[in-house]
Amino acid sequence: MKLIKKLAWIVLVFFAVAGILYPPVGLVAVICMAAPVITAPFMGRKWCGSYCPRGSLNDCVLSKISLRKGIPGILKKTSFKIAFFIFLMGLFIIQIYFAWGSLMSIGAVFVRMILITTLIDILLGVYFHQRTWCAFCPMGTAGGWIFSLKQRLQKSSGKRSQITA
Repeated sequence: MKLIKKLAWIVLVFFAVAGILYPPVGLVAVICMAAPVITAPFMGRKWCGSYCPRGSLNDCVLSKISLRKGIPGILKKTSFKIAFFIFLMGLFIIQIYFAWGSLMSIGAVFVRMILITTLIDILLGVYFHQRTWCAFCPMGTAGGWIFSLKQRLQKSSGKRSQITA
């Protein structure tokens, strides 16, 4: 296992503690939210498996205590992923709207979302499989969709160029 993957979970723990003590630290979460989406066209979901602090927590910590029951099928369904994405982003947008104008409050929104989703991750990861959260992680899901779209566009443009040639 690469060093960054072994240690990235420490960033998550540090971030959570620092964010509780000083909420504007939460603004740094934008990096972890944007990274899987920005890197997806070039690397697919490599961010999720190699660099994501929560994925690192799952692989380096939760894997040691997980019951490894398997990920429930419903959590892998596209309809669930879409519904969860809309729900979580809706909560996020509403909170940002009410926090707007205060860096302290906006940072607290990010910290709260990280803490809540990490708690969900830990509970599901211990009871089912350590990577259960990853099956429906909103940012990883968005990154996966972007990568799939890029592949489809490449295939269709390749077919078009063969037809015109």
